[in-house]
Amino acid sequence: MQANRTFLFIILVLTLLSFVSIFFPEEGIAVSGQKLYFLTMDDIASDSSSNQETDALVRVQAIEESLRQDSIYTDSLAAFVRFFDEHPSRISLPQNNYHYFDSLFQALETCEALQKNIHILHYGDSQIEGDRITSSIRQNLQAKFGGNGPGLLPAVQTIPSAVVGQTVSKNMVHYIISGSFKNKAPHNRYGVLGQVDISAGENSISIFSRNLKDTFNNVKEFQTVRLFTGRAKNFKARFNTRNESPQVEIEEQPPLKIFSWQLKKPAKQCTFRLSGAGEIYGISLEGLSGVSVDNIPFRGSSGTFFSSMDSTVISTLYKELNVKLILLEFGGNVMPVIRDTAAIMHYQKQIVKQIRYLKKLQPDACILLIGPADMSKKVRGKLQTYPFLEEVIGALKAAALENDAAFWNMYEVMGGHNSMIDWVKSAPKLAAPDYIHFTNKGAERIAHLFYESLMVYYNYYCFEKEHRIDQQQNATE
Repeated sequence: MQANRTFLFIILVLTLLSFVSIFFPEEGIAVSGQKLYFLTMDDIASDSSSNQETDALVRVQAIEESLRQDSIYTDSLAAFVRFFDEHPSRISLPQNNYHYFDSLFQALETCEALQKNIHILHYGDSQIEGDRITSSIRQNLQAKFGGNGPGLLPAVQTIPSAVVGQTVSKNMVHYIISGSFKNKAPHNRYGVLGQVDISAGENSISIFSRNLKDTFNNVKEFQTVRLFTGRAKNFKARFNTRNESPQVEIEEQPPLKIFSWQLKKPAKQCTFRLSGAGEIYGISLEGLSGVSVDNIPFRGSSGTFFSSMDSTVISTLYKELNVKLILLEFGGNVMPVIRDTAAIMHYQKQIVKQIRYLKKLQPDACILLIGPADMSKKVRGKLQTYPFLEEVIGALKAAALENDAAFWNMYEVMGGHNSMIDWVKSAPKLAAPDYIHFTNKGAERIAHLFYESLMVYYNYYCFEKEHRIDQQQNATE
């Protein structure tokens, strides 16, 4: 009898709690400056399965191990197709075209033999600033395919780089089109960096390689130097390193005027001395040949600014830089303003516009959109993945694939829902306590995952090429 009463009491309490949860405000009730929330049955269910959902790093380790296996041992068409169709780190390709990156890989393989430099542009938000993520991608690609130097740099570095240090005259005026440092120019003549610096009178720019760990040897030295300028009046540029002051070569390629210097020996520091007035679109520090990977961050930007820039300047620079791949890593900064499906669709249309604009400017380049990482915020007093993040990622993926661009799902590679929490809690820490940004170690890890993923597609390119050669040989025997 007592047991029946206890059972009925429990049922009554649960019924009452369920009734209260229906009418309790989802946003909570403020009491003495604190927010009180009422747990729903969904909250309770999610807590009971949290160990299964948030063990993200175990999944990441499994991805890393399988990538090592796939990068080294994949030797059959079936194994490649399985990776392309099922692997969490796969790159989604437009129309499942496994040959999408062939032009990039051919350029990477031949750039040193042909004595050419090619550029890969890595645009992104604060997740990549300071050359994070980009630096590891650059080092791996340069180690495999050749190349030196940090690549393209602005005359005025808004965000300090971990790779190079820069000092510049105070009377240089700096404009940047988007982000937290936005300072729009009175015109739209920005270069591929989305920035332009105005030099008037006597100015100087000094650049030096930072004391990096030995694994970053490639980026420390450069031997080819180019200064890209636009409209100018009596503008002159002198250049020197500690050991030499090479002769300047000037190329007129309207609307650009390109100053270039070839060094006898690799250098780690240099100084430009400028006079007259001129627009500066960027400085490129490269090797004699090989691949350059350019870090182009816009803190606070959602990546919808490209179509606002002068197409003639950018397209001319893209061709001069021999751009073969454009990485677009955006999406995180739009999340705080996403409230419904209509806002997601609006952002998707803006990204589609940018992809189409970039493809028009440089049709020879592959475009790869990298979706945002997992991001956490307090919802009902509990840290969890941002609402609508997965829907935004899905919209970005569709924007890419429907417009002849590839897509890499960084969120999925991290471990998916609530994975950022595990990245913050890990030892050593892989993400910052803002639950949005990677630490340096986390940035290096995600960069490695991306590089290894890309190399699976390169291995497939090599596999196909070898297979075609075998077929040709068999046909002639």
